[in-house]
Amino acid sequence: MNRGAPKNPAHVNLKAGIIAALVVIITILHFSTGTEHLYLHQIYQRSYYIPIVLAGFWFEIWGGVVTAVCLTSLYLIHIWHDWSHNPDYAFNQYAEIAMYLIIAALVGFLSQVQRKTREQLENAGSELEAAYKKLNDTFDQLRRSERLASLGQLSAGIAHEIRNPLGSIQGAVEILAQDLPEEDPKTEFAHIAKKEVSRLEKLTSEILQFSRPAPPRQLPTEWREIVDAARRLCADRAAHKGIKIIDQVGSSGRPIFVDPEQVKQVLLNILINAIQALHEGGSITIQDSQEPSESILLVRDSGPGIDPAQLDHIFDPFFTTKREGTGLGLSISFQLVKNNGGRIWVTSEPGKGACFHVGFPVHTAIAEPSSEG
Repeated sequence: MNRGAPKNPAHVNLKAGIIAALVVIITILHFSTGTEHLYLHQIYQRSYYIPIVLAGFWFEIWGGVVTAVCLTSLYLIHIWHDWSHNPDYAFNQYAEIAMYLIIAALVGFLSQVQRKTREQLENAGSELEAAYKKLNDTFDQLRRSERLASLGQLSAGIAHEIRNPLGSIQGAVEILAQDLPEEDPKTEFAHIAKKEVSRLEKLTSEILQFSRPAPPRQLPTEWREIVDAARRLCADRAAHKGIKIIDQVGSSGRPIFVDPEQVKQVLLNILINAIQALHEGGSITIQDSQEPSESILLVRDSGPGIDPAQLDHIFDPFFTTKREGTGLGLSISFQLVKNNGGRIWVTSEPGKGACFHVGFPVHTAIAEPSSEG
C-alpha cells in the first residue's frame, strides 16, 4: 500500500471492501441487463467512475490505477460477450476504458499532492509551535534575566552597606558575651544575637554572590565528576534523614564546557533543596540525558512536588517556601547556569515530586569573559 493509504488496517480493509463491492455490483448489473436497455448500460458505464474516484482519493495513484485495471478487465469481458455485434457502440466503450485509466491516474495524483501539502502544513505547524514555545521560553528567561540584573545591582549596594556595620555589631556582641557568665540570663540573649548576626552575614554573602557571581572558567567536564563531588558533600545530610540518592549517570558522557566548581554548586543547591523537601525514607534520582546538541542532568525527587502557581517563581530571588530559607539558592543556580551558557528549568506535579533539568551545549566552548571593565 502506498504512503497515502490510511494506517489503520480496519479503515484500509473497509475502504477496499467498499470499492470492491461497487465494482462487483456494477459489473453484475452490466451482465444481467439485456442489450436492449442501452440507456441502463450507459448509466452503469458511467457508474464505474465512482469506485475509480474513491480508490484514487483514498489510495492515491496506484490505488486508482489498480482499481481501473481490474474493472477494465471485467468490463472487456462484458463488451466482447454482449456488444461484439455492435462495433460502433463497442468502440465508444473502449474509449471509455481509456478515460477510466486517465481519471484514475489524475485523481490519484491530485490526492497525493493534497497529502503532501497537508503533511507540509502539519510539519510547518509543528515547527511553528516549537518555535513559539522556544520564543516564549527565551522571552521568559530574558525577562527574568533583566529582573535579576536590576535586582542584583540593588542588592549588591544594600549588601555592601549592611556588611560593614554588621561586622562591627558581630565584634561588639562577641566582646560583650565574653564578660557574661553562663548563668547570667543575658548570656542567652547574647547567643541569640550571635546566631542572628551569623545568619545575616550568610545572607549578605549570598546576596553578593547572587549579584556579582565570579566569571566562569570553562573546561571540558563530564557530569560524572560533578555528580560525584556534589554527592560527597551532601551524603551526610541525606543519610541523617534516611534519604537515598540513586545515581544513574553514565560514566562516559560527552563533555560539557563549564566551570566545574560553579556547576557543582548548582547541583549541590538542587540536592540540598530536595533533601529539605523530602520526608524520611524519600529518594533522589540523578540521571543524564544525551541530546544531539545538549547534555542534560535530571534530578528527580519523591517529595510532595511544587505547587503549579509557584513554578514560575521558583528561580526568583528571595522566593522561598521554607521558614528559614533565604530564597537565593536557586536564583544563584539560575545565574550560574546562565553564565555558563546553559539553561535550567523544573517540572513538577503535586504529590509526584519535582524534577530539575540542567542542560549545557556539548562540544561548544564558550569564550571566557574579558577581565577588562
